[in-house]
Amino acid sequence: MFKLNTNKKIGKYIGKLIEDSGFKSTRQFCRAYLETSGELVNDDELRKMSNRLSAIKKGAKSIQIKDLPVFTQLLDVSCEEILSAGEVRSFNENHMTNYQIAFSRDKKLWESYIHMDECLIFNPDEYNKTVIDYAIEFENYDFLRYLIDAGYIWFVSDNPKEYCFTFGAGTDIRRRNITNIDSFSYTLATDDKLRIKILCLAVERGDFEILEELQARELHAMYYLTEFCFQAYSFNKSYDAEYIEAISRSNHKILDYFSEEIEIEHPYRKSTSTLMFPFIGELTELLIKNKNKAAETILKRCIKHNQTAFDIISDFKKRTHIIGEDEYKYEYQTIDLYFIEDGNIISVYDRDAKEENKGMVTNIIKINVTSDDFVINDLINELNGIYNEILAFEPQKGETR
Repeated sequence: MFKLNTNKKIGKYIGKLIEDSGFKSTRQFCRAYLETSGELVNDDELRKMSNRLSAIKKGAKSIQIKDLPVFTQLLDVSCEEILSAGEVRSFNENHMTNYQIAFSRDKKLWESYIHMDECLIFNPDEYNKTVIDYAIEFENYDFLRYLIDAGYIWFVSDNPKEYCFTFGAGTDIRRRNITNIDSFSYTLATDDKLRIKILCLAVERGDFEILEELQARELHAMYYLTEFCFQAYSFNKSYDAEYIEAISRSNHKILDYFSEEIEIEHPYRKSTSTLMFPFIGELTELLIKNKNKAAETILKRCIKHNQTAFDIISDFKKRTHIIGEDEYKYEYQTIDLYFIEDGNIISVYDRDAKEENKGMVTNIIKINVTSDDFVINDLINELNGIYNEILAFEPQKGETR
């Protein structure tokens, strides 16, 4: 049982709910009301509904029984909440919250929420948090895996040409279009942070299936590096200290996985690049500080990677092309060498070479800490020495965007 509030308080509360629900204007809410009710939508009906809603919000008129089903659906509240002006909030299956679902371990409840007609599951709540945000906060990994395994949400598209600001993340749950803005889908498409946060949980649980599926060692920017690399997407913006910390605490198998070289195929060109995890330097520094035995093995892998880059660049720098004949013959170079500090990206490109051997782009690794372990310190010096030798080729400075 609840107490029916006054028309004035109910009207004021309805006005607040409409404002907080993302409707840009009274007219937009009225249009949604008419569409949901199955009524004719035209200027005359919108004017009538706007006037009636204005009177309700002022308390001059009471909300009608026929309004309640539509208002509860559009505003995602219960009848009790409206009629009590927010003093009573009913909890039931038709009025679940993101917080409650993300905390739940009940698969049937998840399914029920997902398949609600209103498709509210990915709507942000009054705190601007989605069910995904809460599930990550509560570390409800089973729920997150359920959403991924069932195909309700994905973080990596099957088509590399969709890799832009993310790996083509998306969802097949389409919320009912009320405001013409699907903020969750927009966030998925433009922000990689959710993928990284889920990967943190996957690392802690040793879930290799998810690490592989979500391409844990990669950034979408790696797919757009080219041999003529005078510009690249920023790598540093994608750095997540919590993620690197989680990897540094992981077992030998996961550390081995993150320290292997990665083959990246460019989505628009017939070229393949060999890179290492973009934050392998920061990860190795943490391992050194923590005196983790894996640091030695990873340093040796980084040395080999840097050495390979040095050897390739050195070979390119030795190339010359000959034009003319006899006494008019002379040699010239057509080698472009670029270095982008953001990501430590180095590229070499021969403008006159055949397509299959035009150049190379990769990242090179530098370590910015020292160790009291002589073996580790010698390896750090060797790695940084090769890094400096590469920069001694005096590459041009590239830029990030």
